[in-house]
Parts: sequence; C-alpha cells; structure tokens
Amino acid sequence: MKNIFNRIRSYLQRRKELRQLSIDNVVFTILDTETTGLSVNEGHKILSIGAVKIKNNLIIENEILDELINPERDIPFASRNIHYITEDKIKDKPNIYQLEKKINDFIERTILVGHNIDFDIGFIKKNAAKTSLAGTIKKITSIDTILLSAGLFPSLESYELSFLCDQFRIKTFDQIRHSALGDAIITARLFLFLLDTAKSRNNVQNIGGLINLCKQGRQIHSLMKNFNKIH
Repeated sequence: MKNIFNRIRSYLQRRKELRQLSIDNVVFTILDTETTGLSVNEGHKILSIGAVKIKNNLIIENEILDELINPERDIPFASRNIHYITEDKIKDKPNIYQLEKKINDFIERTILVGHNIDFDIGFIKKNAAKTSLAGTIKKITSIDTILLSAGLFPSLESYELSFLCDQFRIKTFDQIRHSALGDAIITARLFLFLLDTAKSRNNVQNIGGLINLCKQGRQIHSLMKNFNKIH
C-alpha cells in the first residue's frame, strides 16, 4: 500500500513540475498521421507519420520525422482520394513495429502537439500496442491546437486547420495538405502563432497555462458540436 501511495505522490509531483515548466524551455513535437480510415477500432492503420520539433519559438529545421508505413492491409479508395497514398508506395516500407523505436526516440521527453491530437494518439497506441512507443504515448503530455485555438478565440465559426490558417494568414502554399509532414509543418506554424498570442494577450508563460486554455477550449468546442447537432 505504501508503494502505491509513493507512486501516486511521485506522479503528482512530476505533473506539478511539468505544468510549471516555462514554454521557452520545452521541446514540442508537432505530429500528424495519415491512415487507411478514420476508425482505429475498425482495424484501420497508420500509413504515414510526420513530425517536426519546436524550441525557443522556432521550428528546428534539421529535426524531422517523415515515414511511410506499411499498414499490412488494403487502403480504401475514399482514403486514397484524400492523401493519395497507394499500395505501391508502401508495399516495401517497414511496418509500425519496425519503426517504433525511431518514432519513440523522436517524441520522447517532449510535449506532443497536433490538430485533433487524440486521433493520432489513439492510432499509435492501438497500432503499436505493447511497445515502448505505446507506453510513451500513454504517458506523454499533449496539446491539441483545435482546443488551444478555441480557448484563445472562442467565437470562431470553425476550427478546421485550413480555416484557421486562412483566418490567421499562416503560410500553407509551400506544403502538401493531407500529407503527414506537410500538415505537421502547417500545424507547427499555427502553434507558433497560438503560443505568441497566449504569451502576449493572456500572459501565459508555462505549460500549465496552455493546458488551462485547452480545457476552456474543450468546453467551447463541445458546445459548438452539440449546437451543430441540434441545428
């Protein structure tokens, strides 16, 4: 019993220390995936993973993850029509288990960021089950740019990635939309804008402040989805 309480106390202490970390002293990994479909529980798999890192308000240009992944299953036409990844492009590529150490090493000891990041986390946990990567993903702190956007800008009509980039004049033309790396880079640019806004307008200086904004954003986004269902 004593060991359980010690582990809980240690977990809460680490969580407190993490929330107090300055935004400027943290490495963020901005990640995106492309998949064979939208439901991991229906057997869909990751086809591609892309990620970049941010530190000191800059994208680290020489730290990039860009991998095609063999899902070891078919790719439905509806999905191919979005990301244009076909069987011939991935048939000779490694599967997720062969790449799990490389992905794990890239994201470990960072804060994970993504647009609807729970989608990507869910796929990684399921597709790479019982690996060190799945363990890392379960424990990693994450920030969703949808929720952060909603927390900072609660009156927007949409929080879709392209809409936000148009709204905030964030450059997208040099990247391929619906490619994992392209969307990761675009999301990184959006995140930098949101970080700057959070600092300058809300005086947010640490990870805890970003998490609080995401909590506010979750309530706003949930209300918006419920309103749209009714109407």
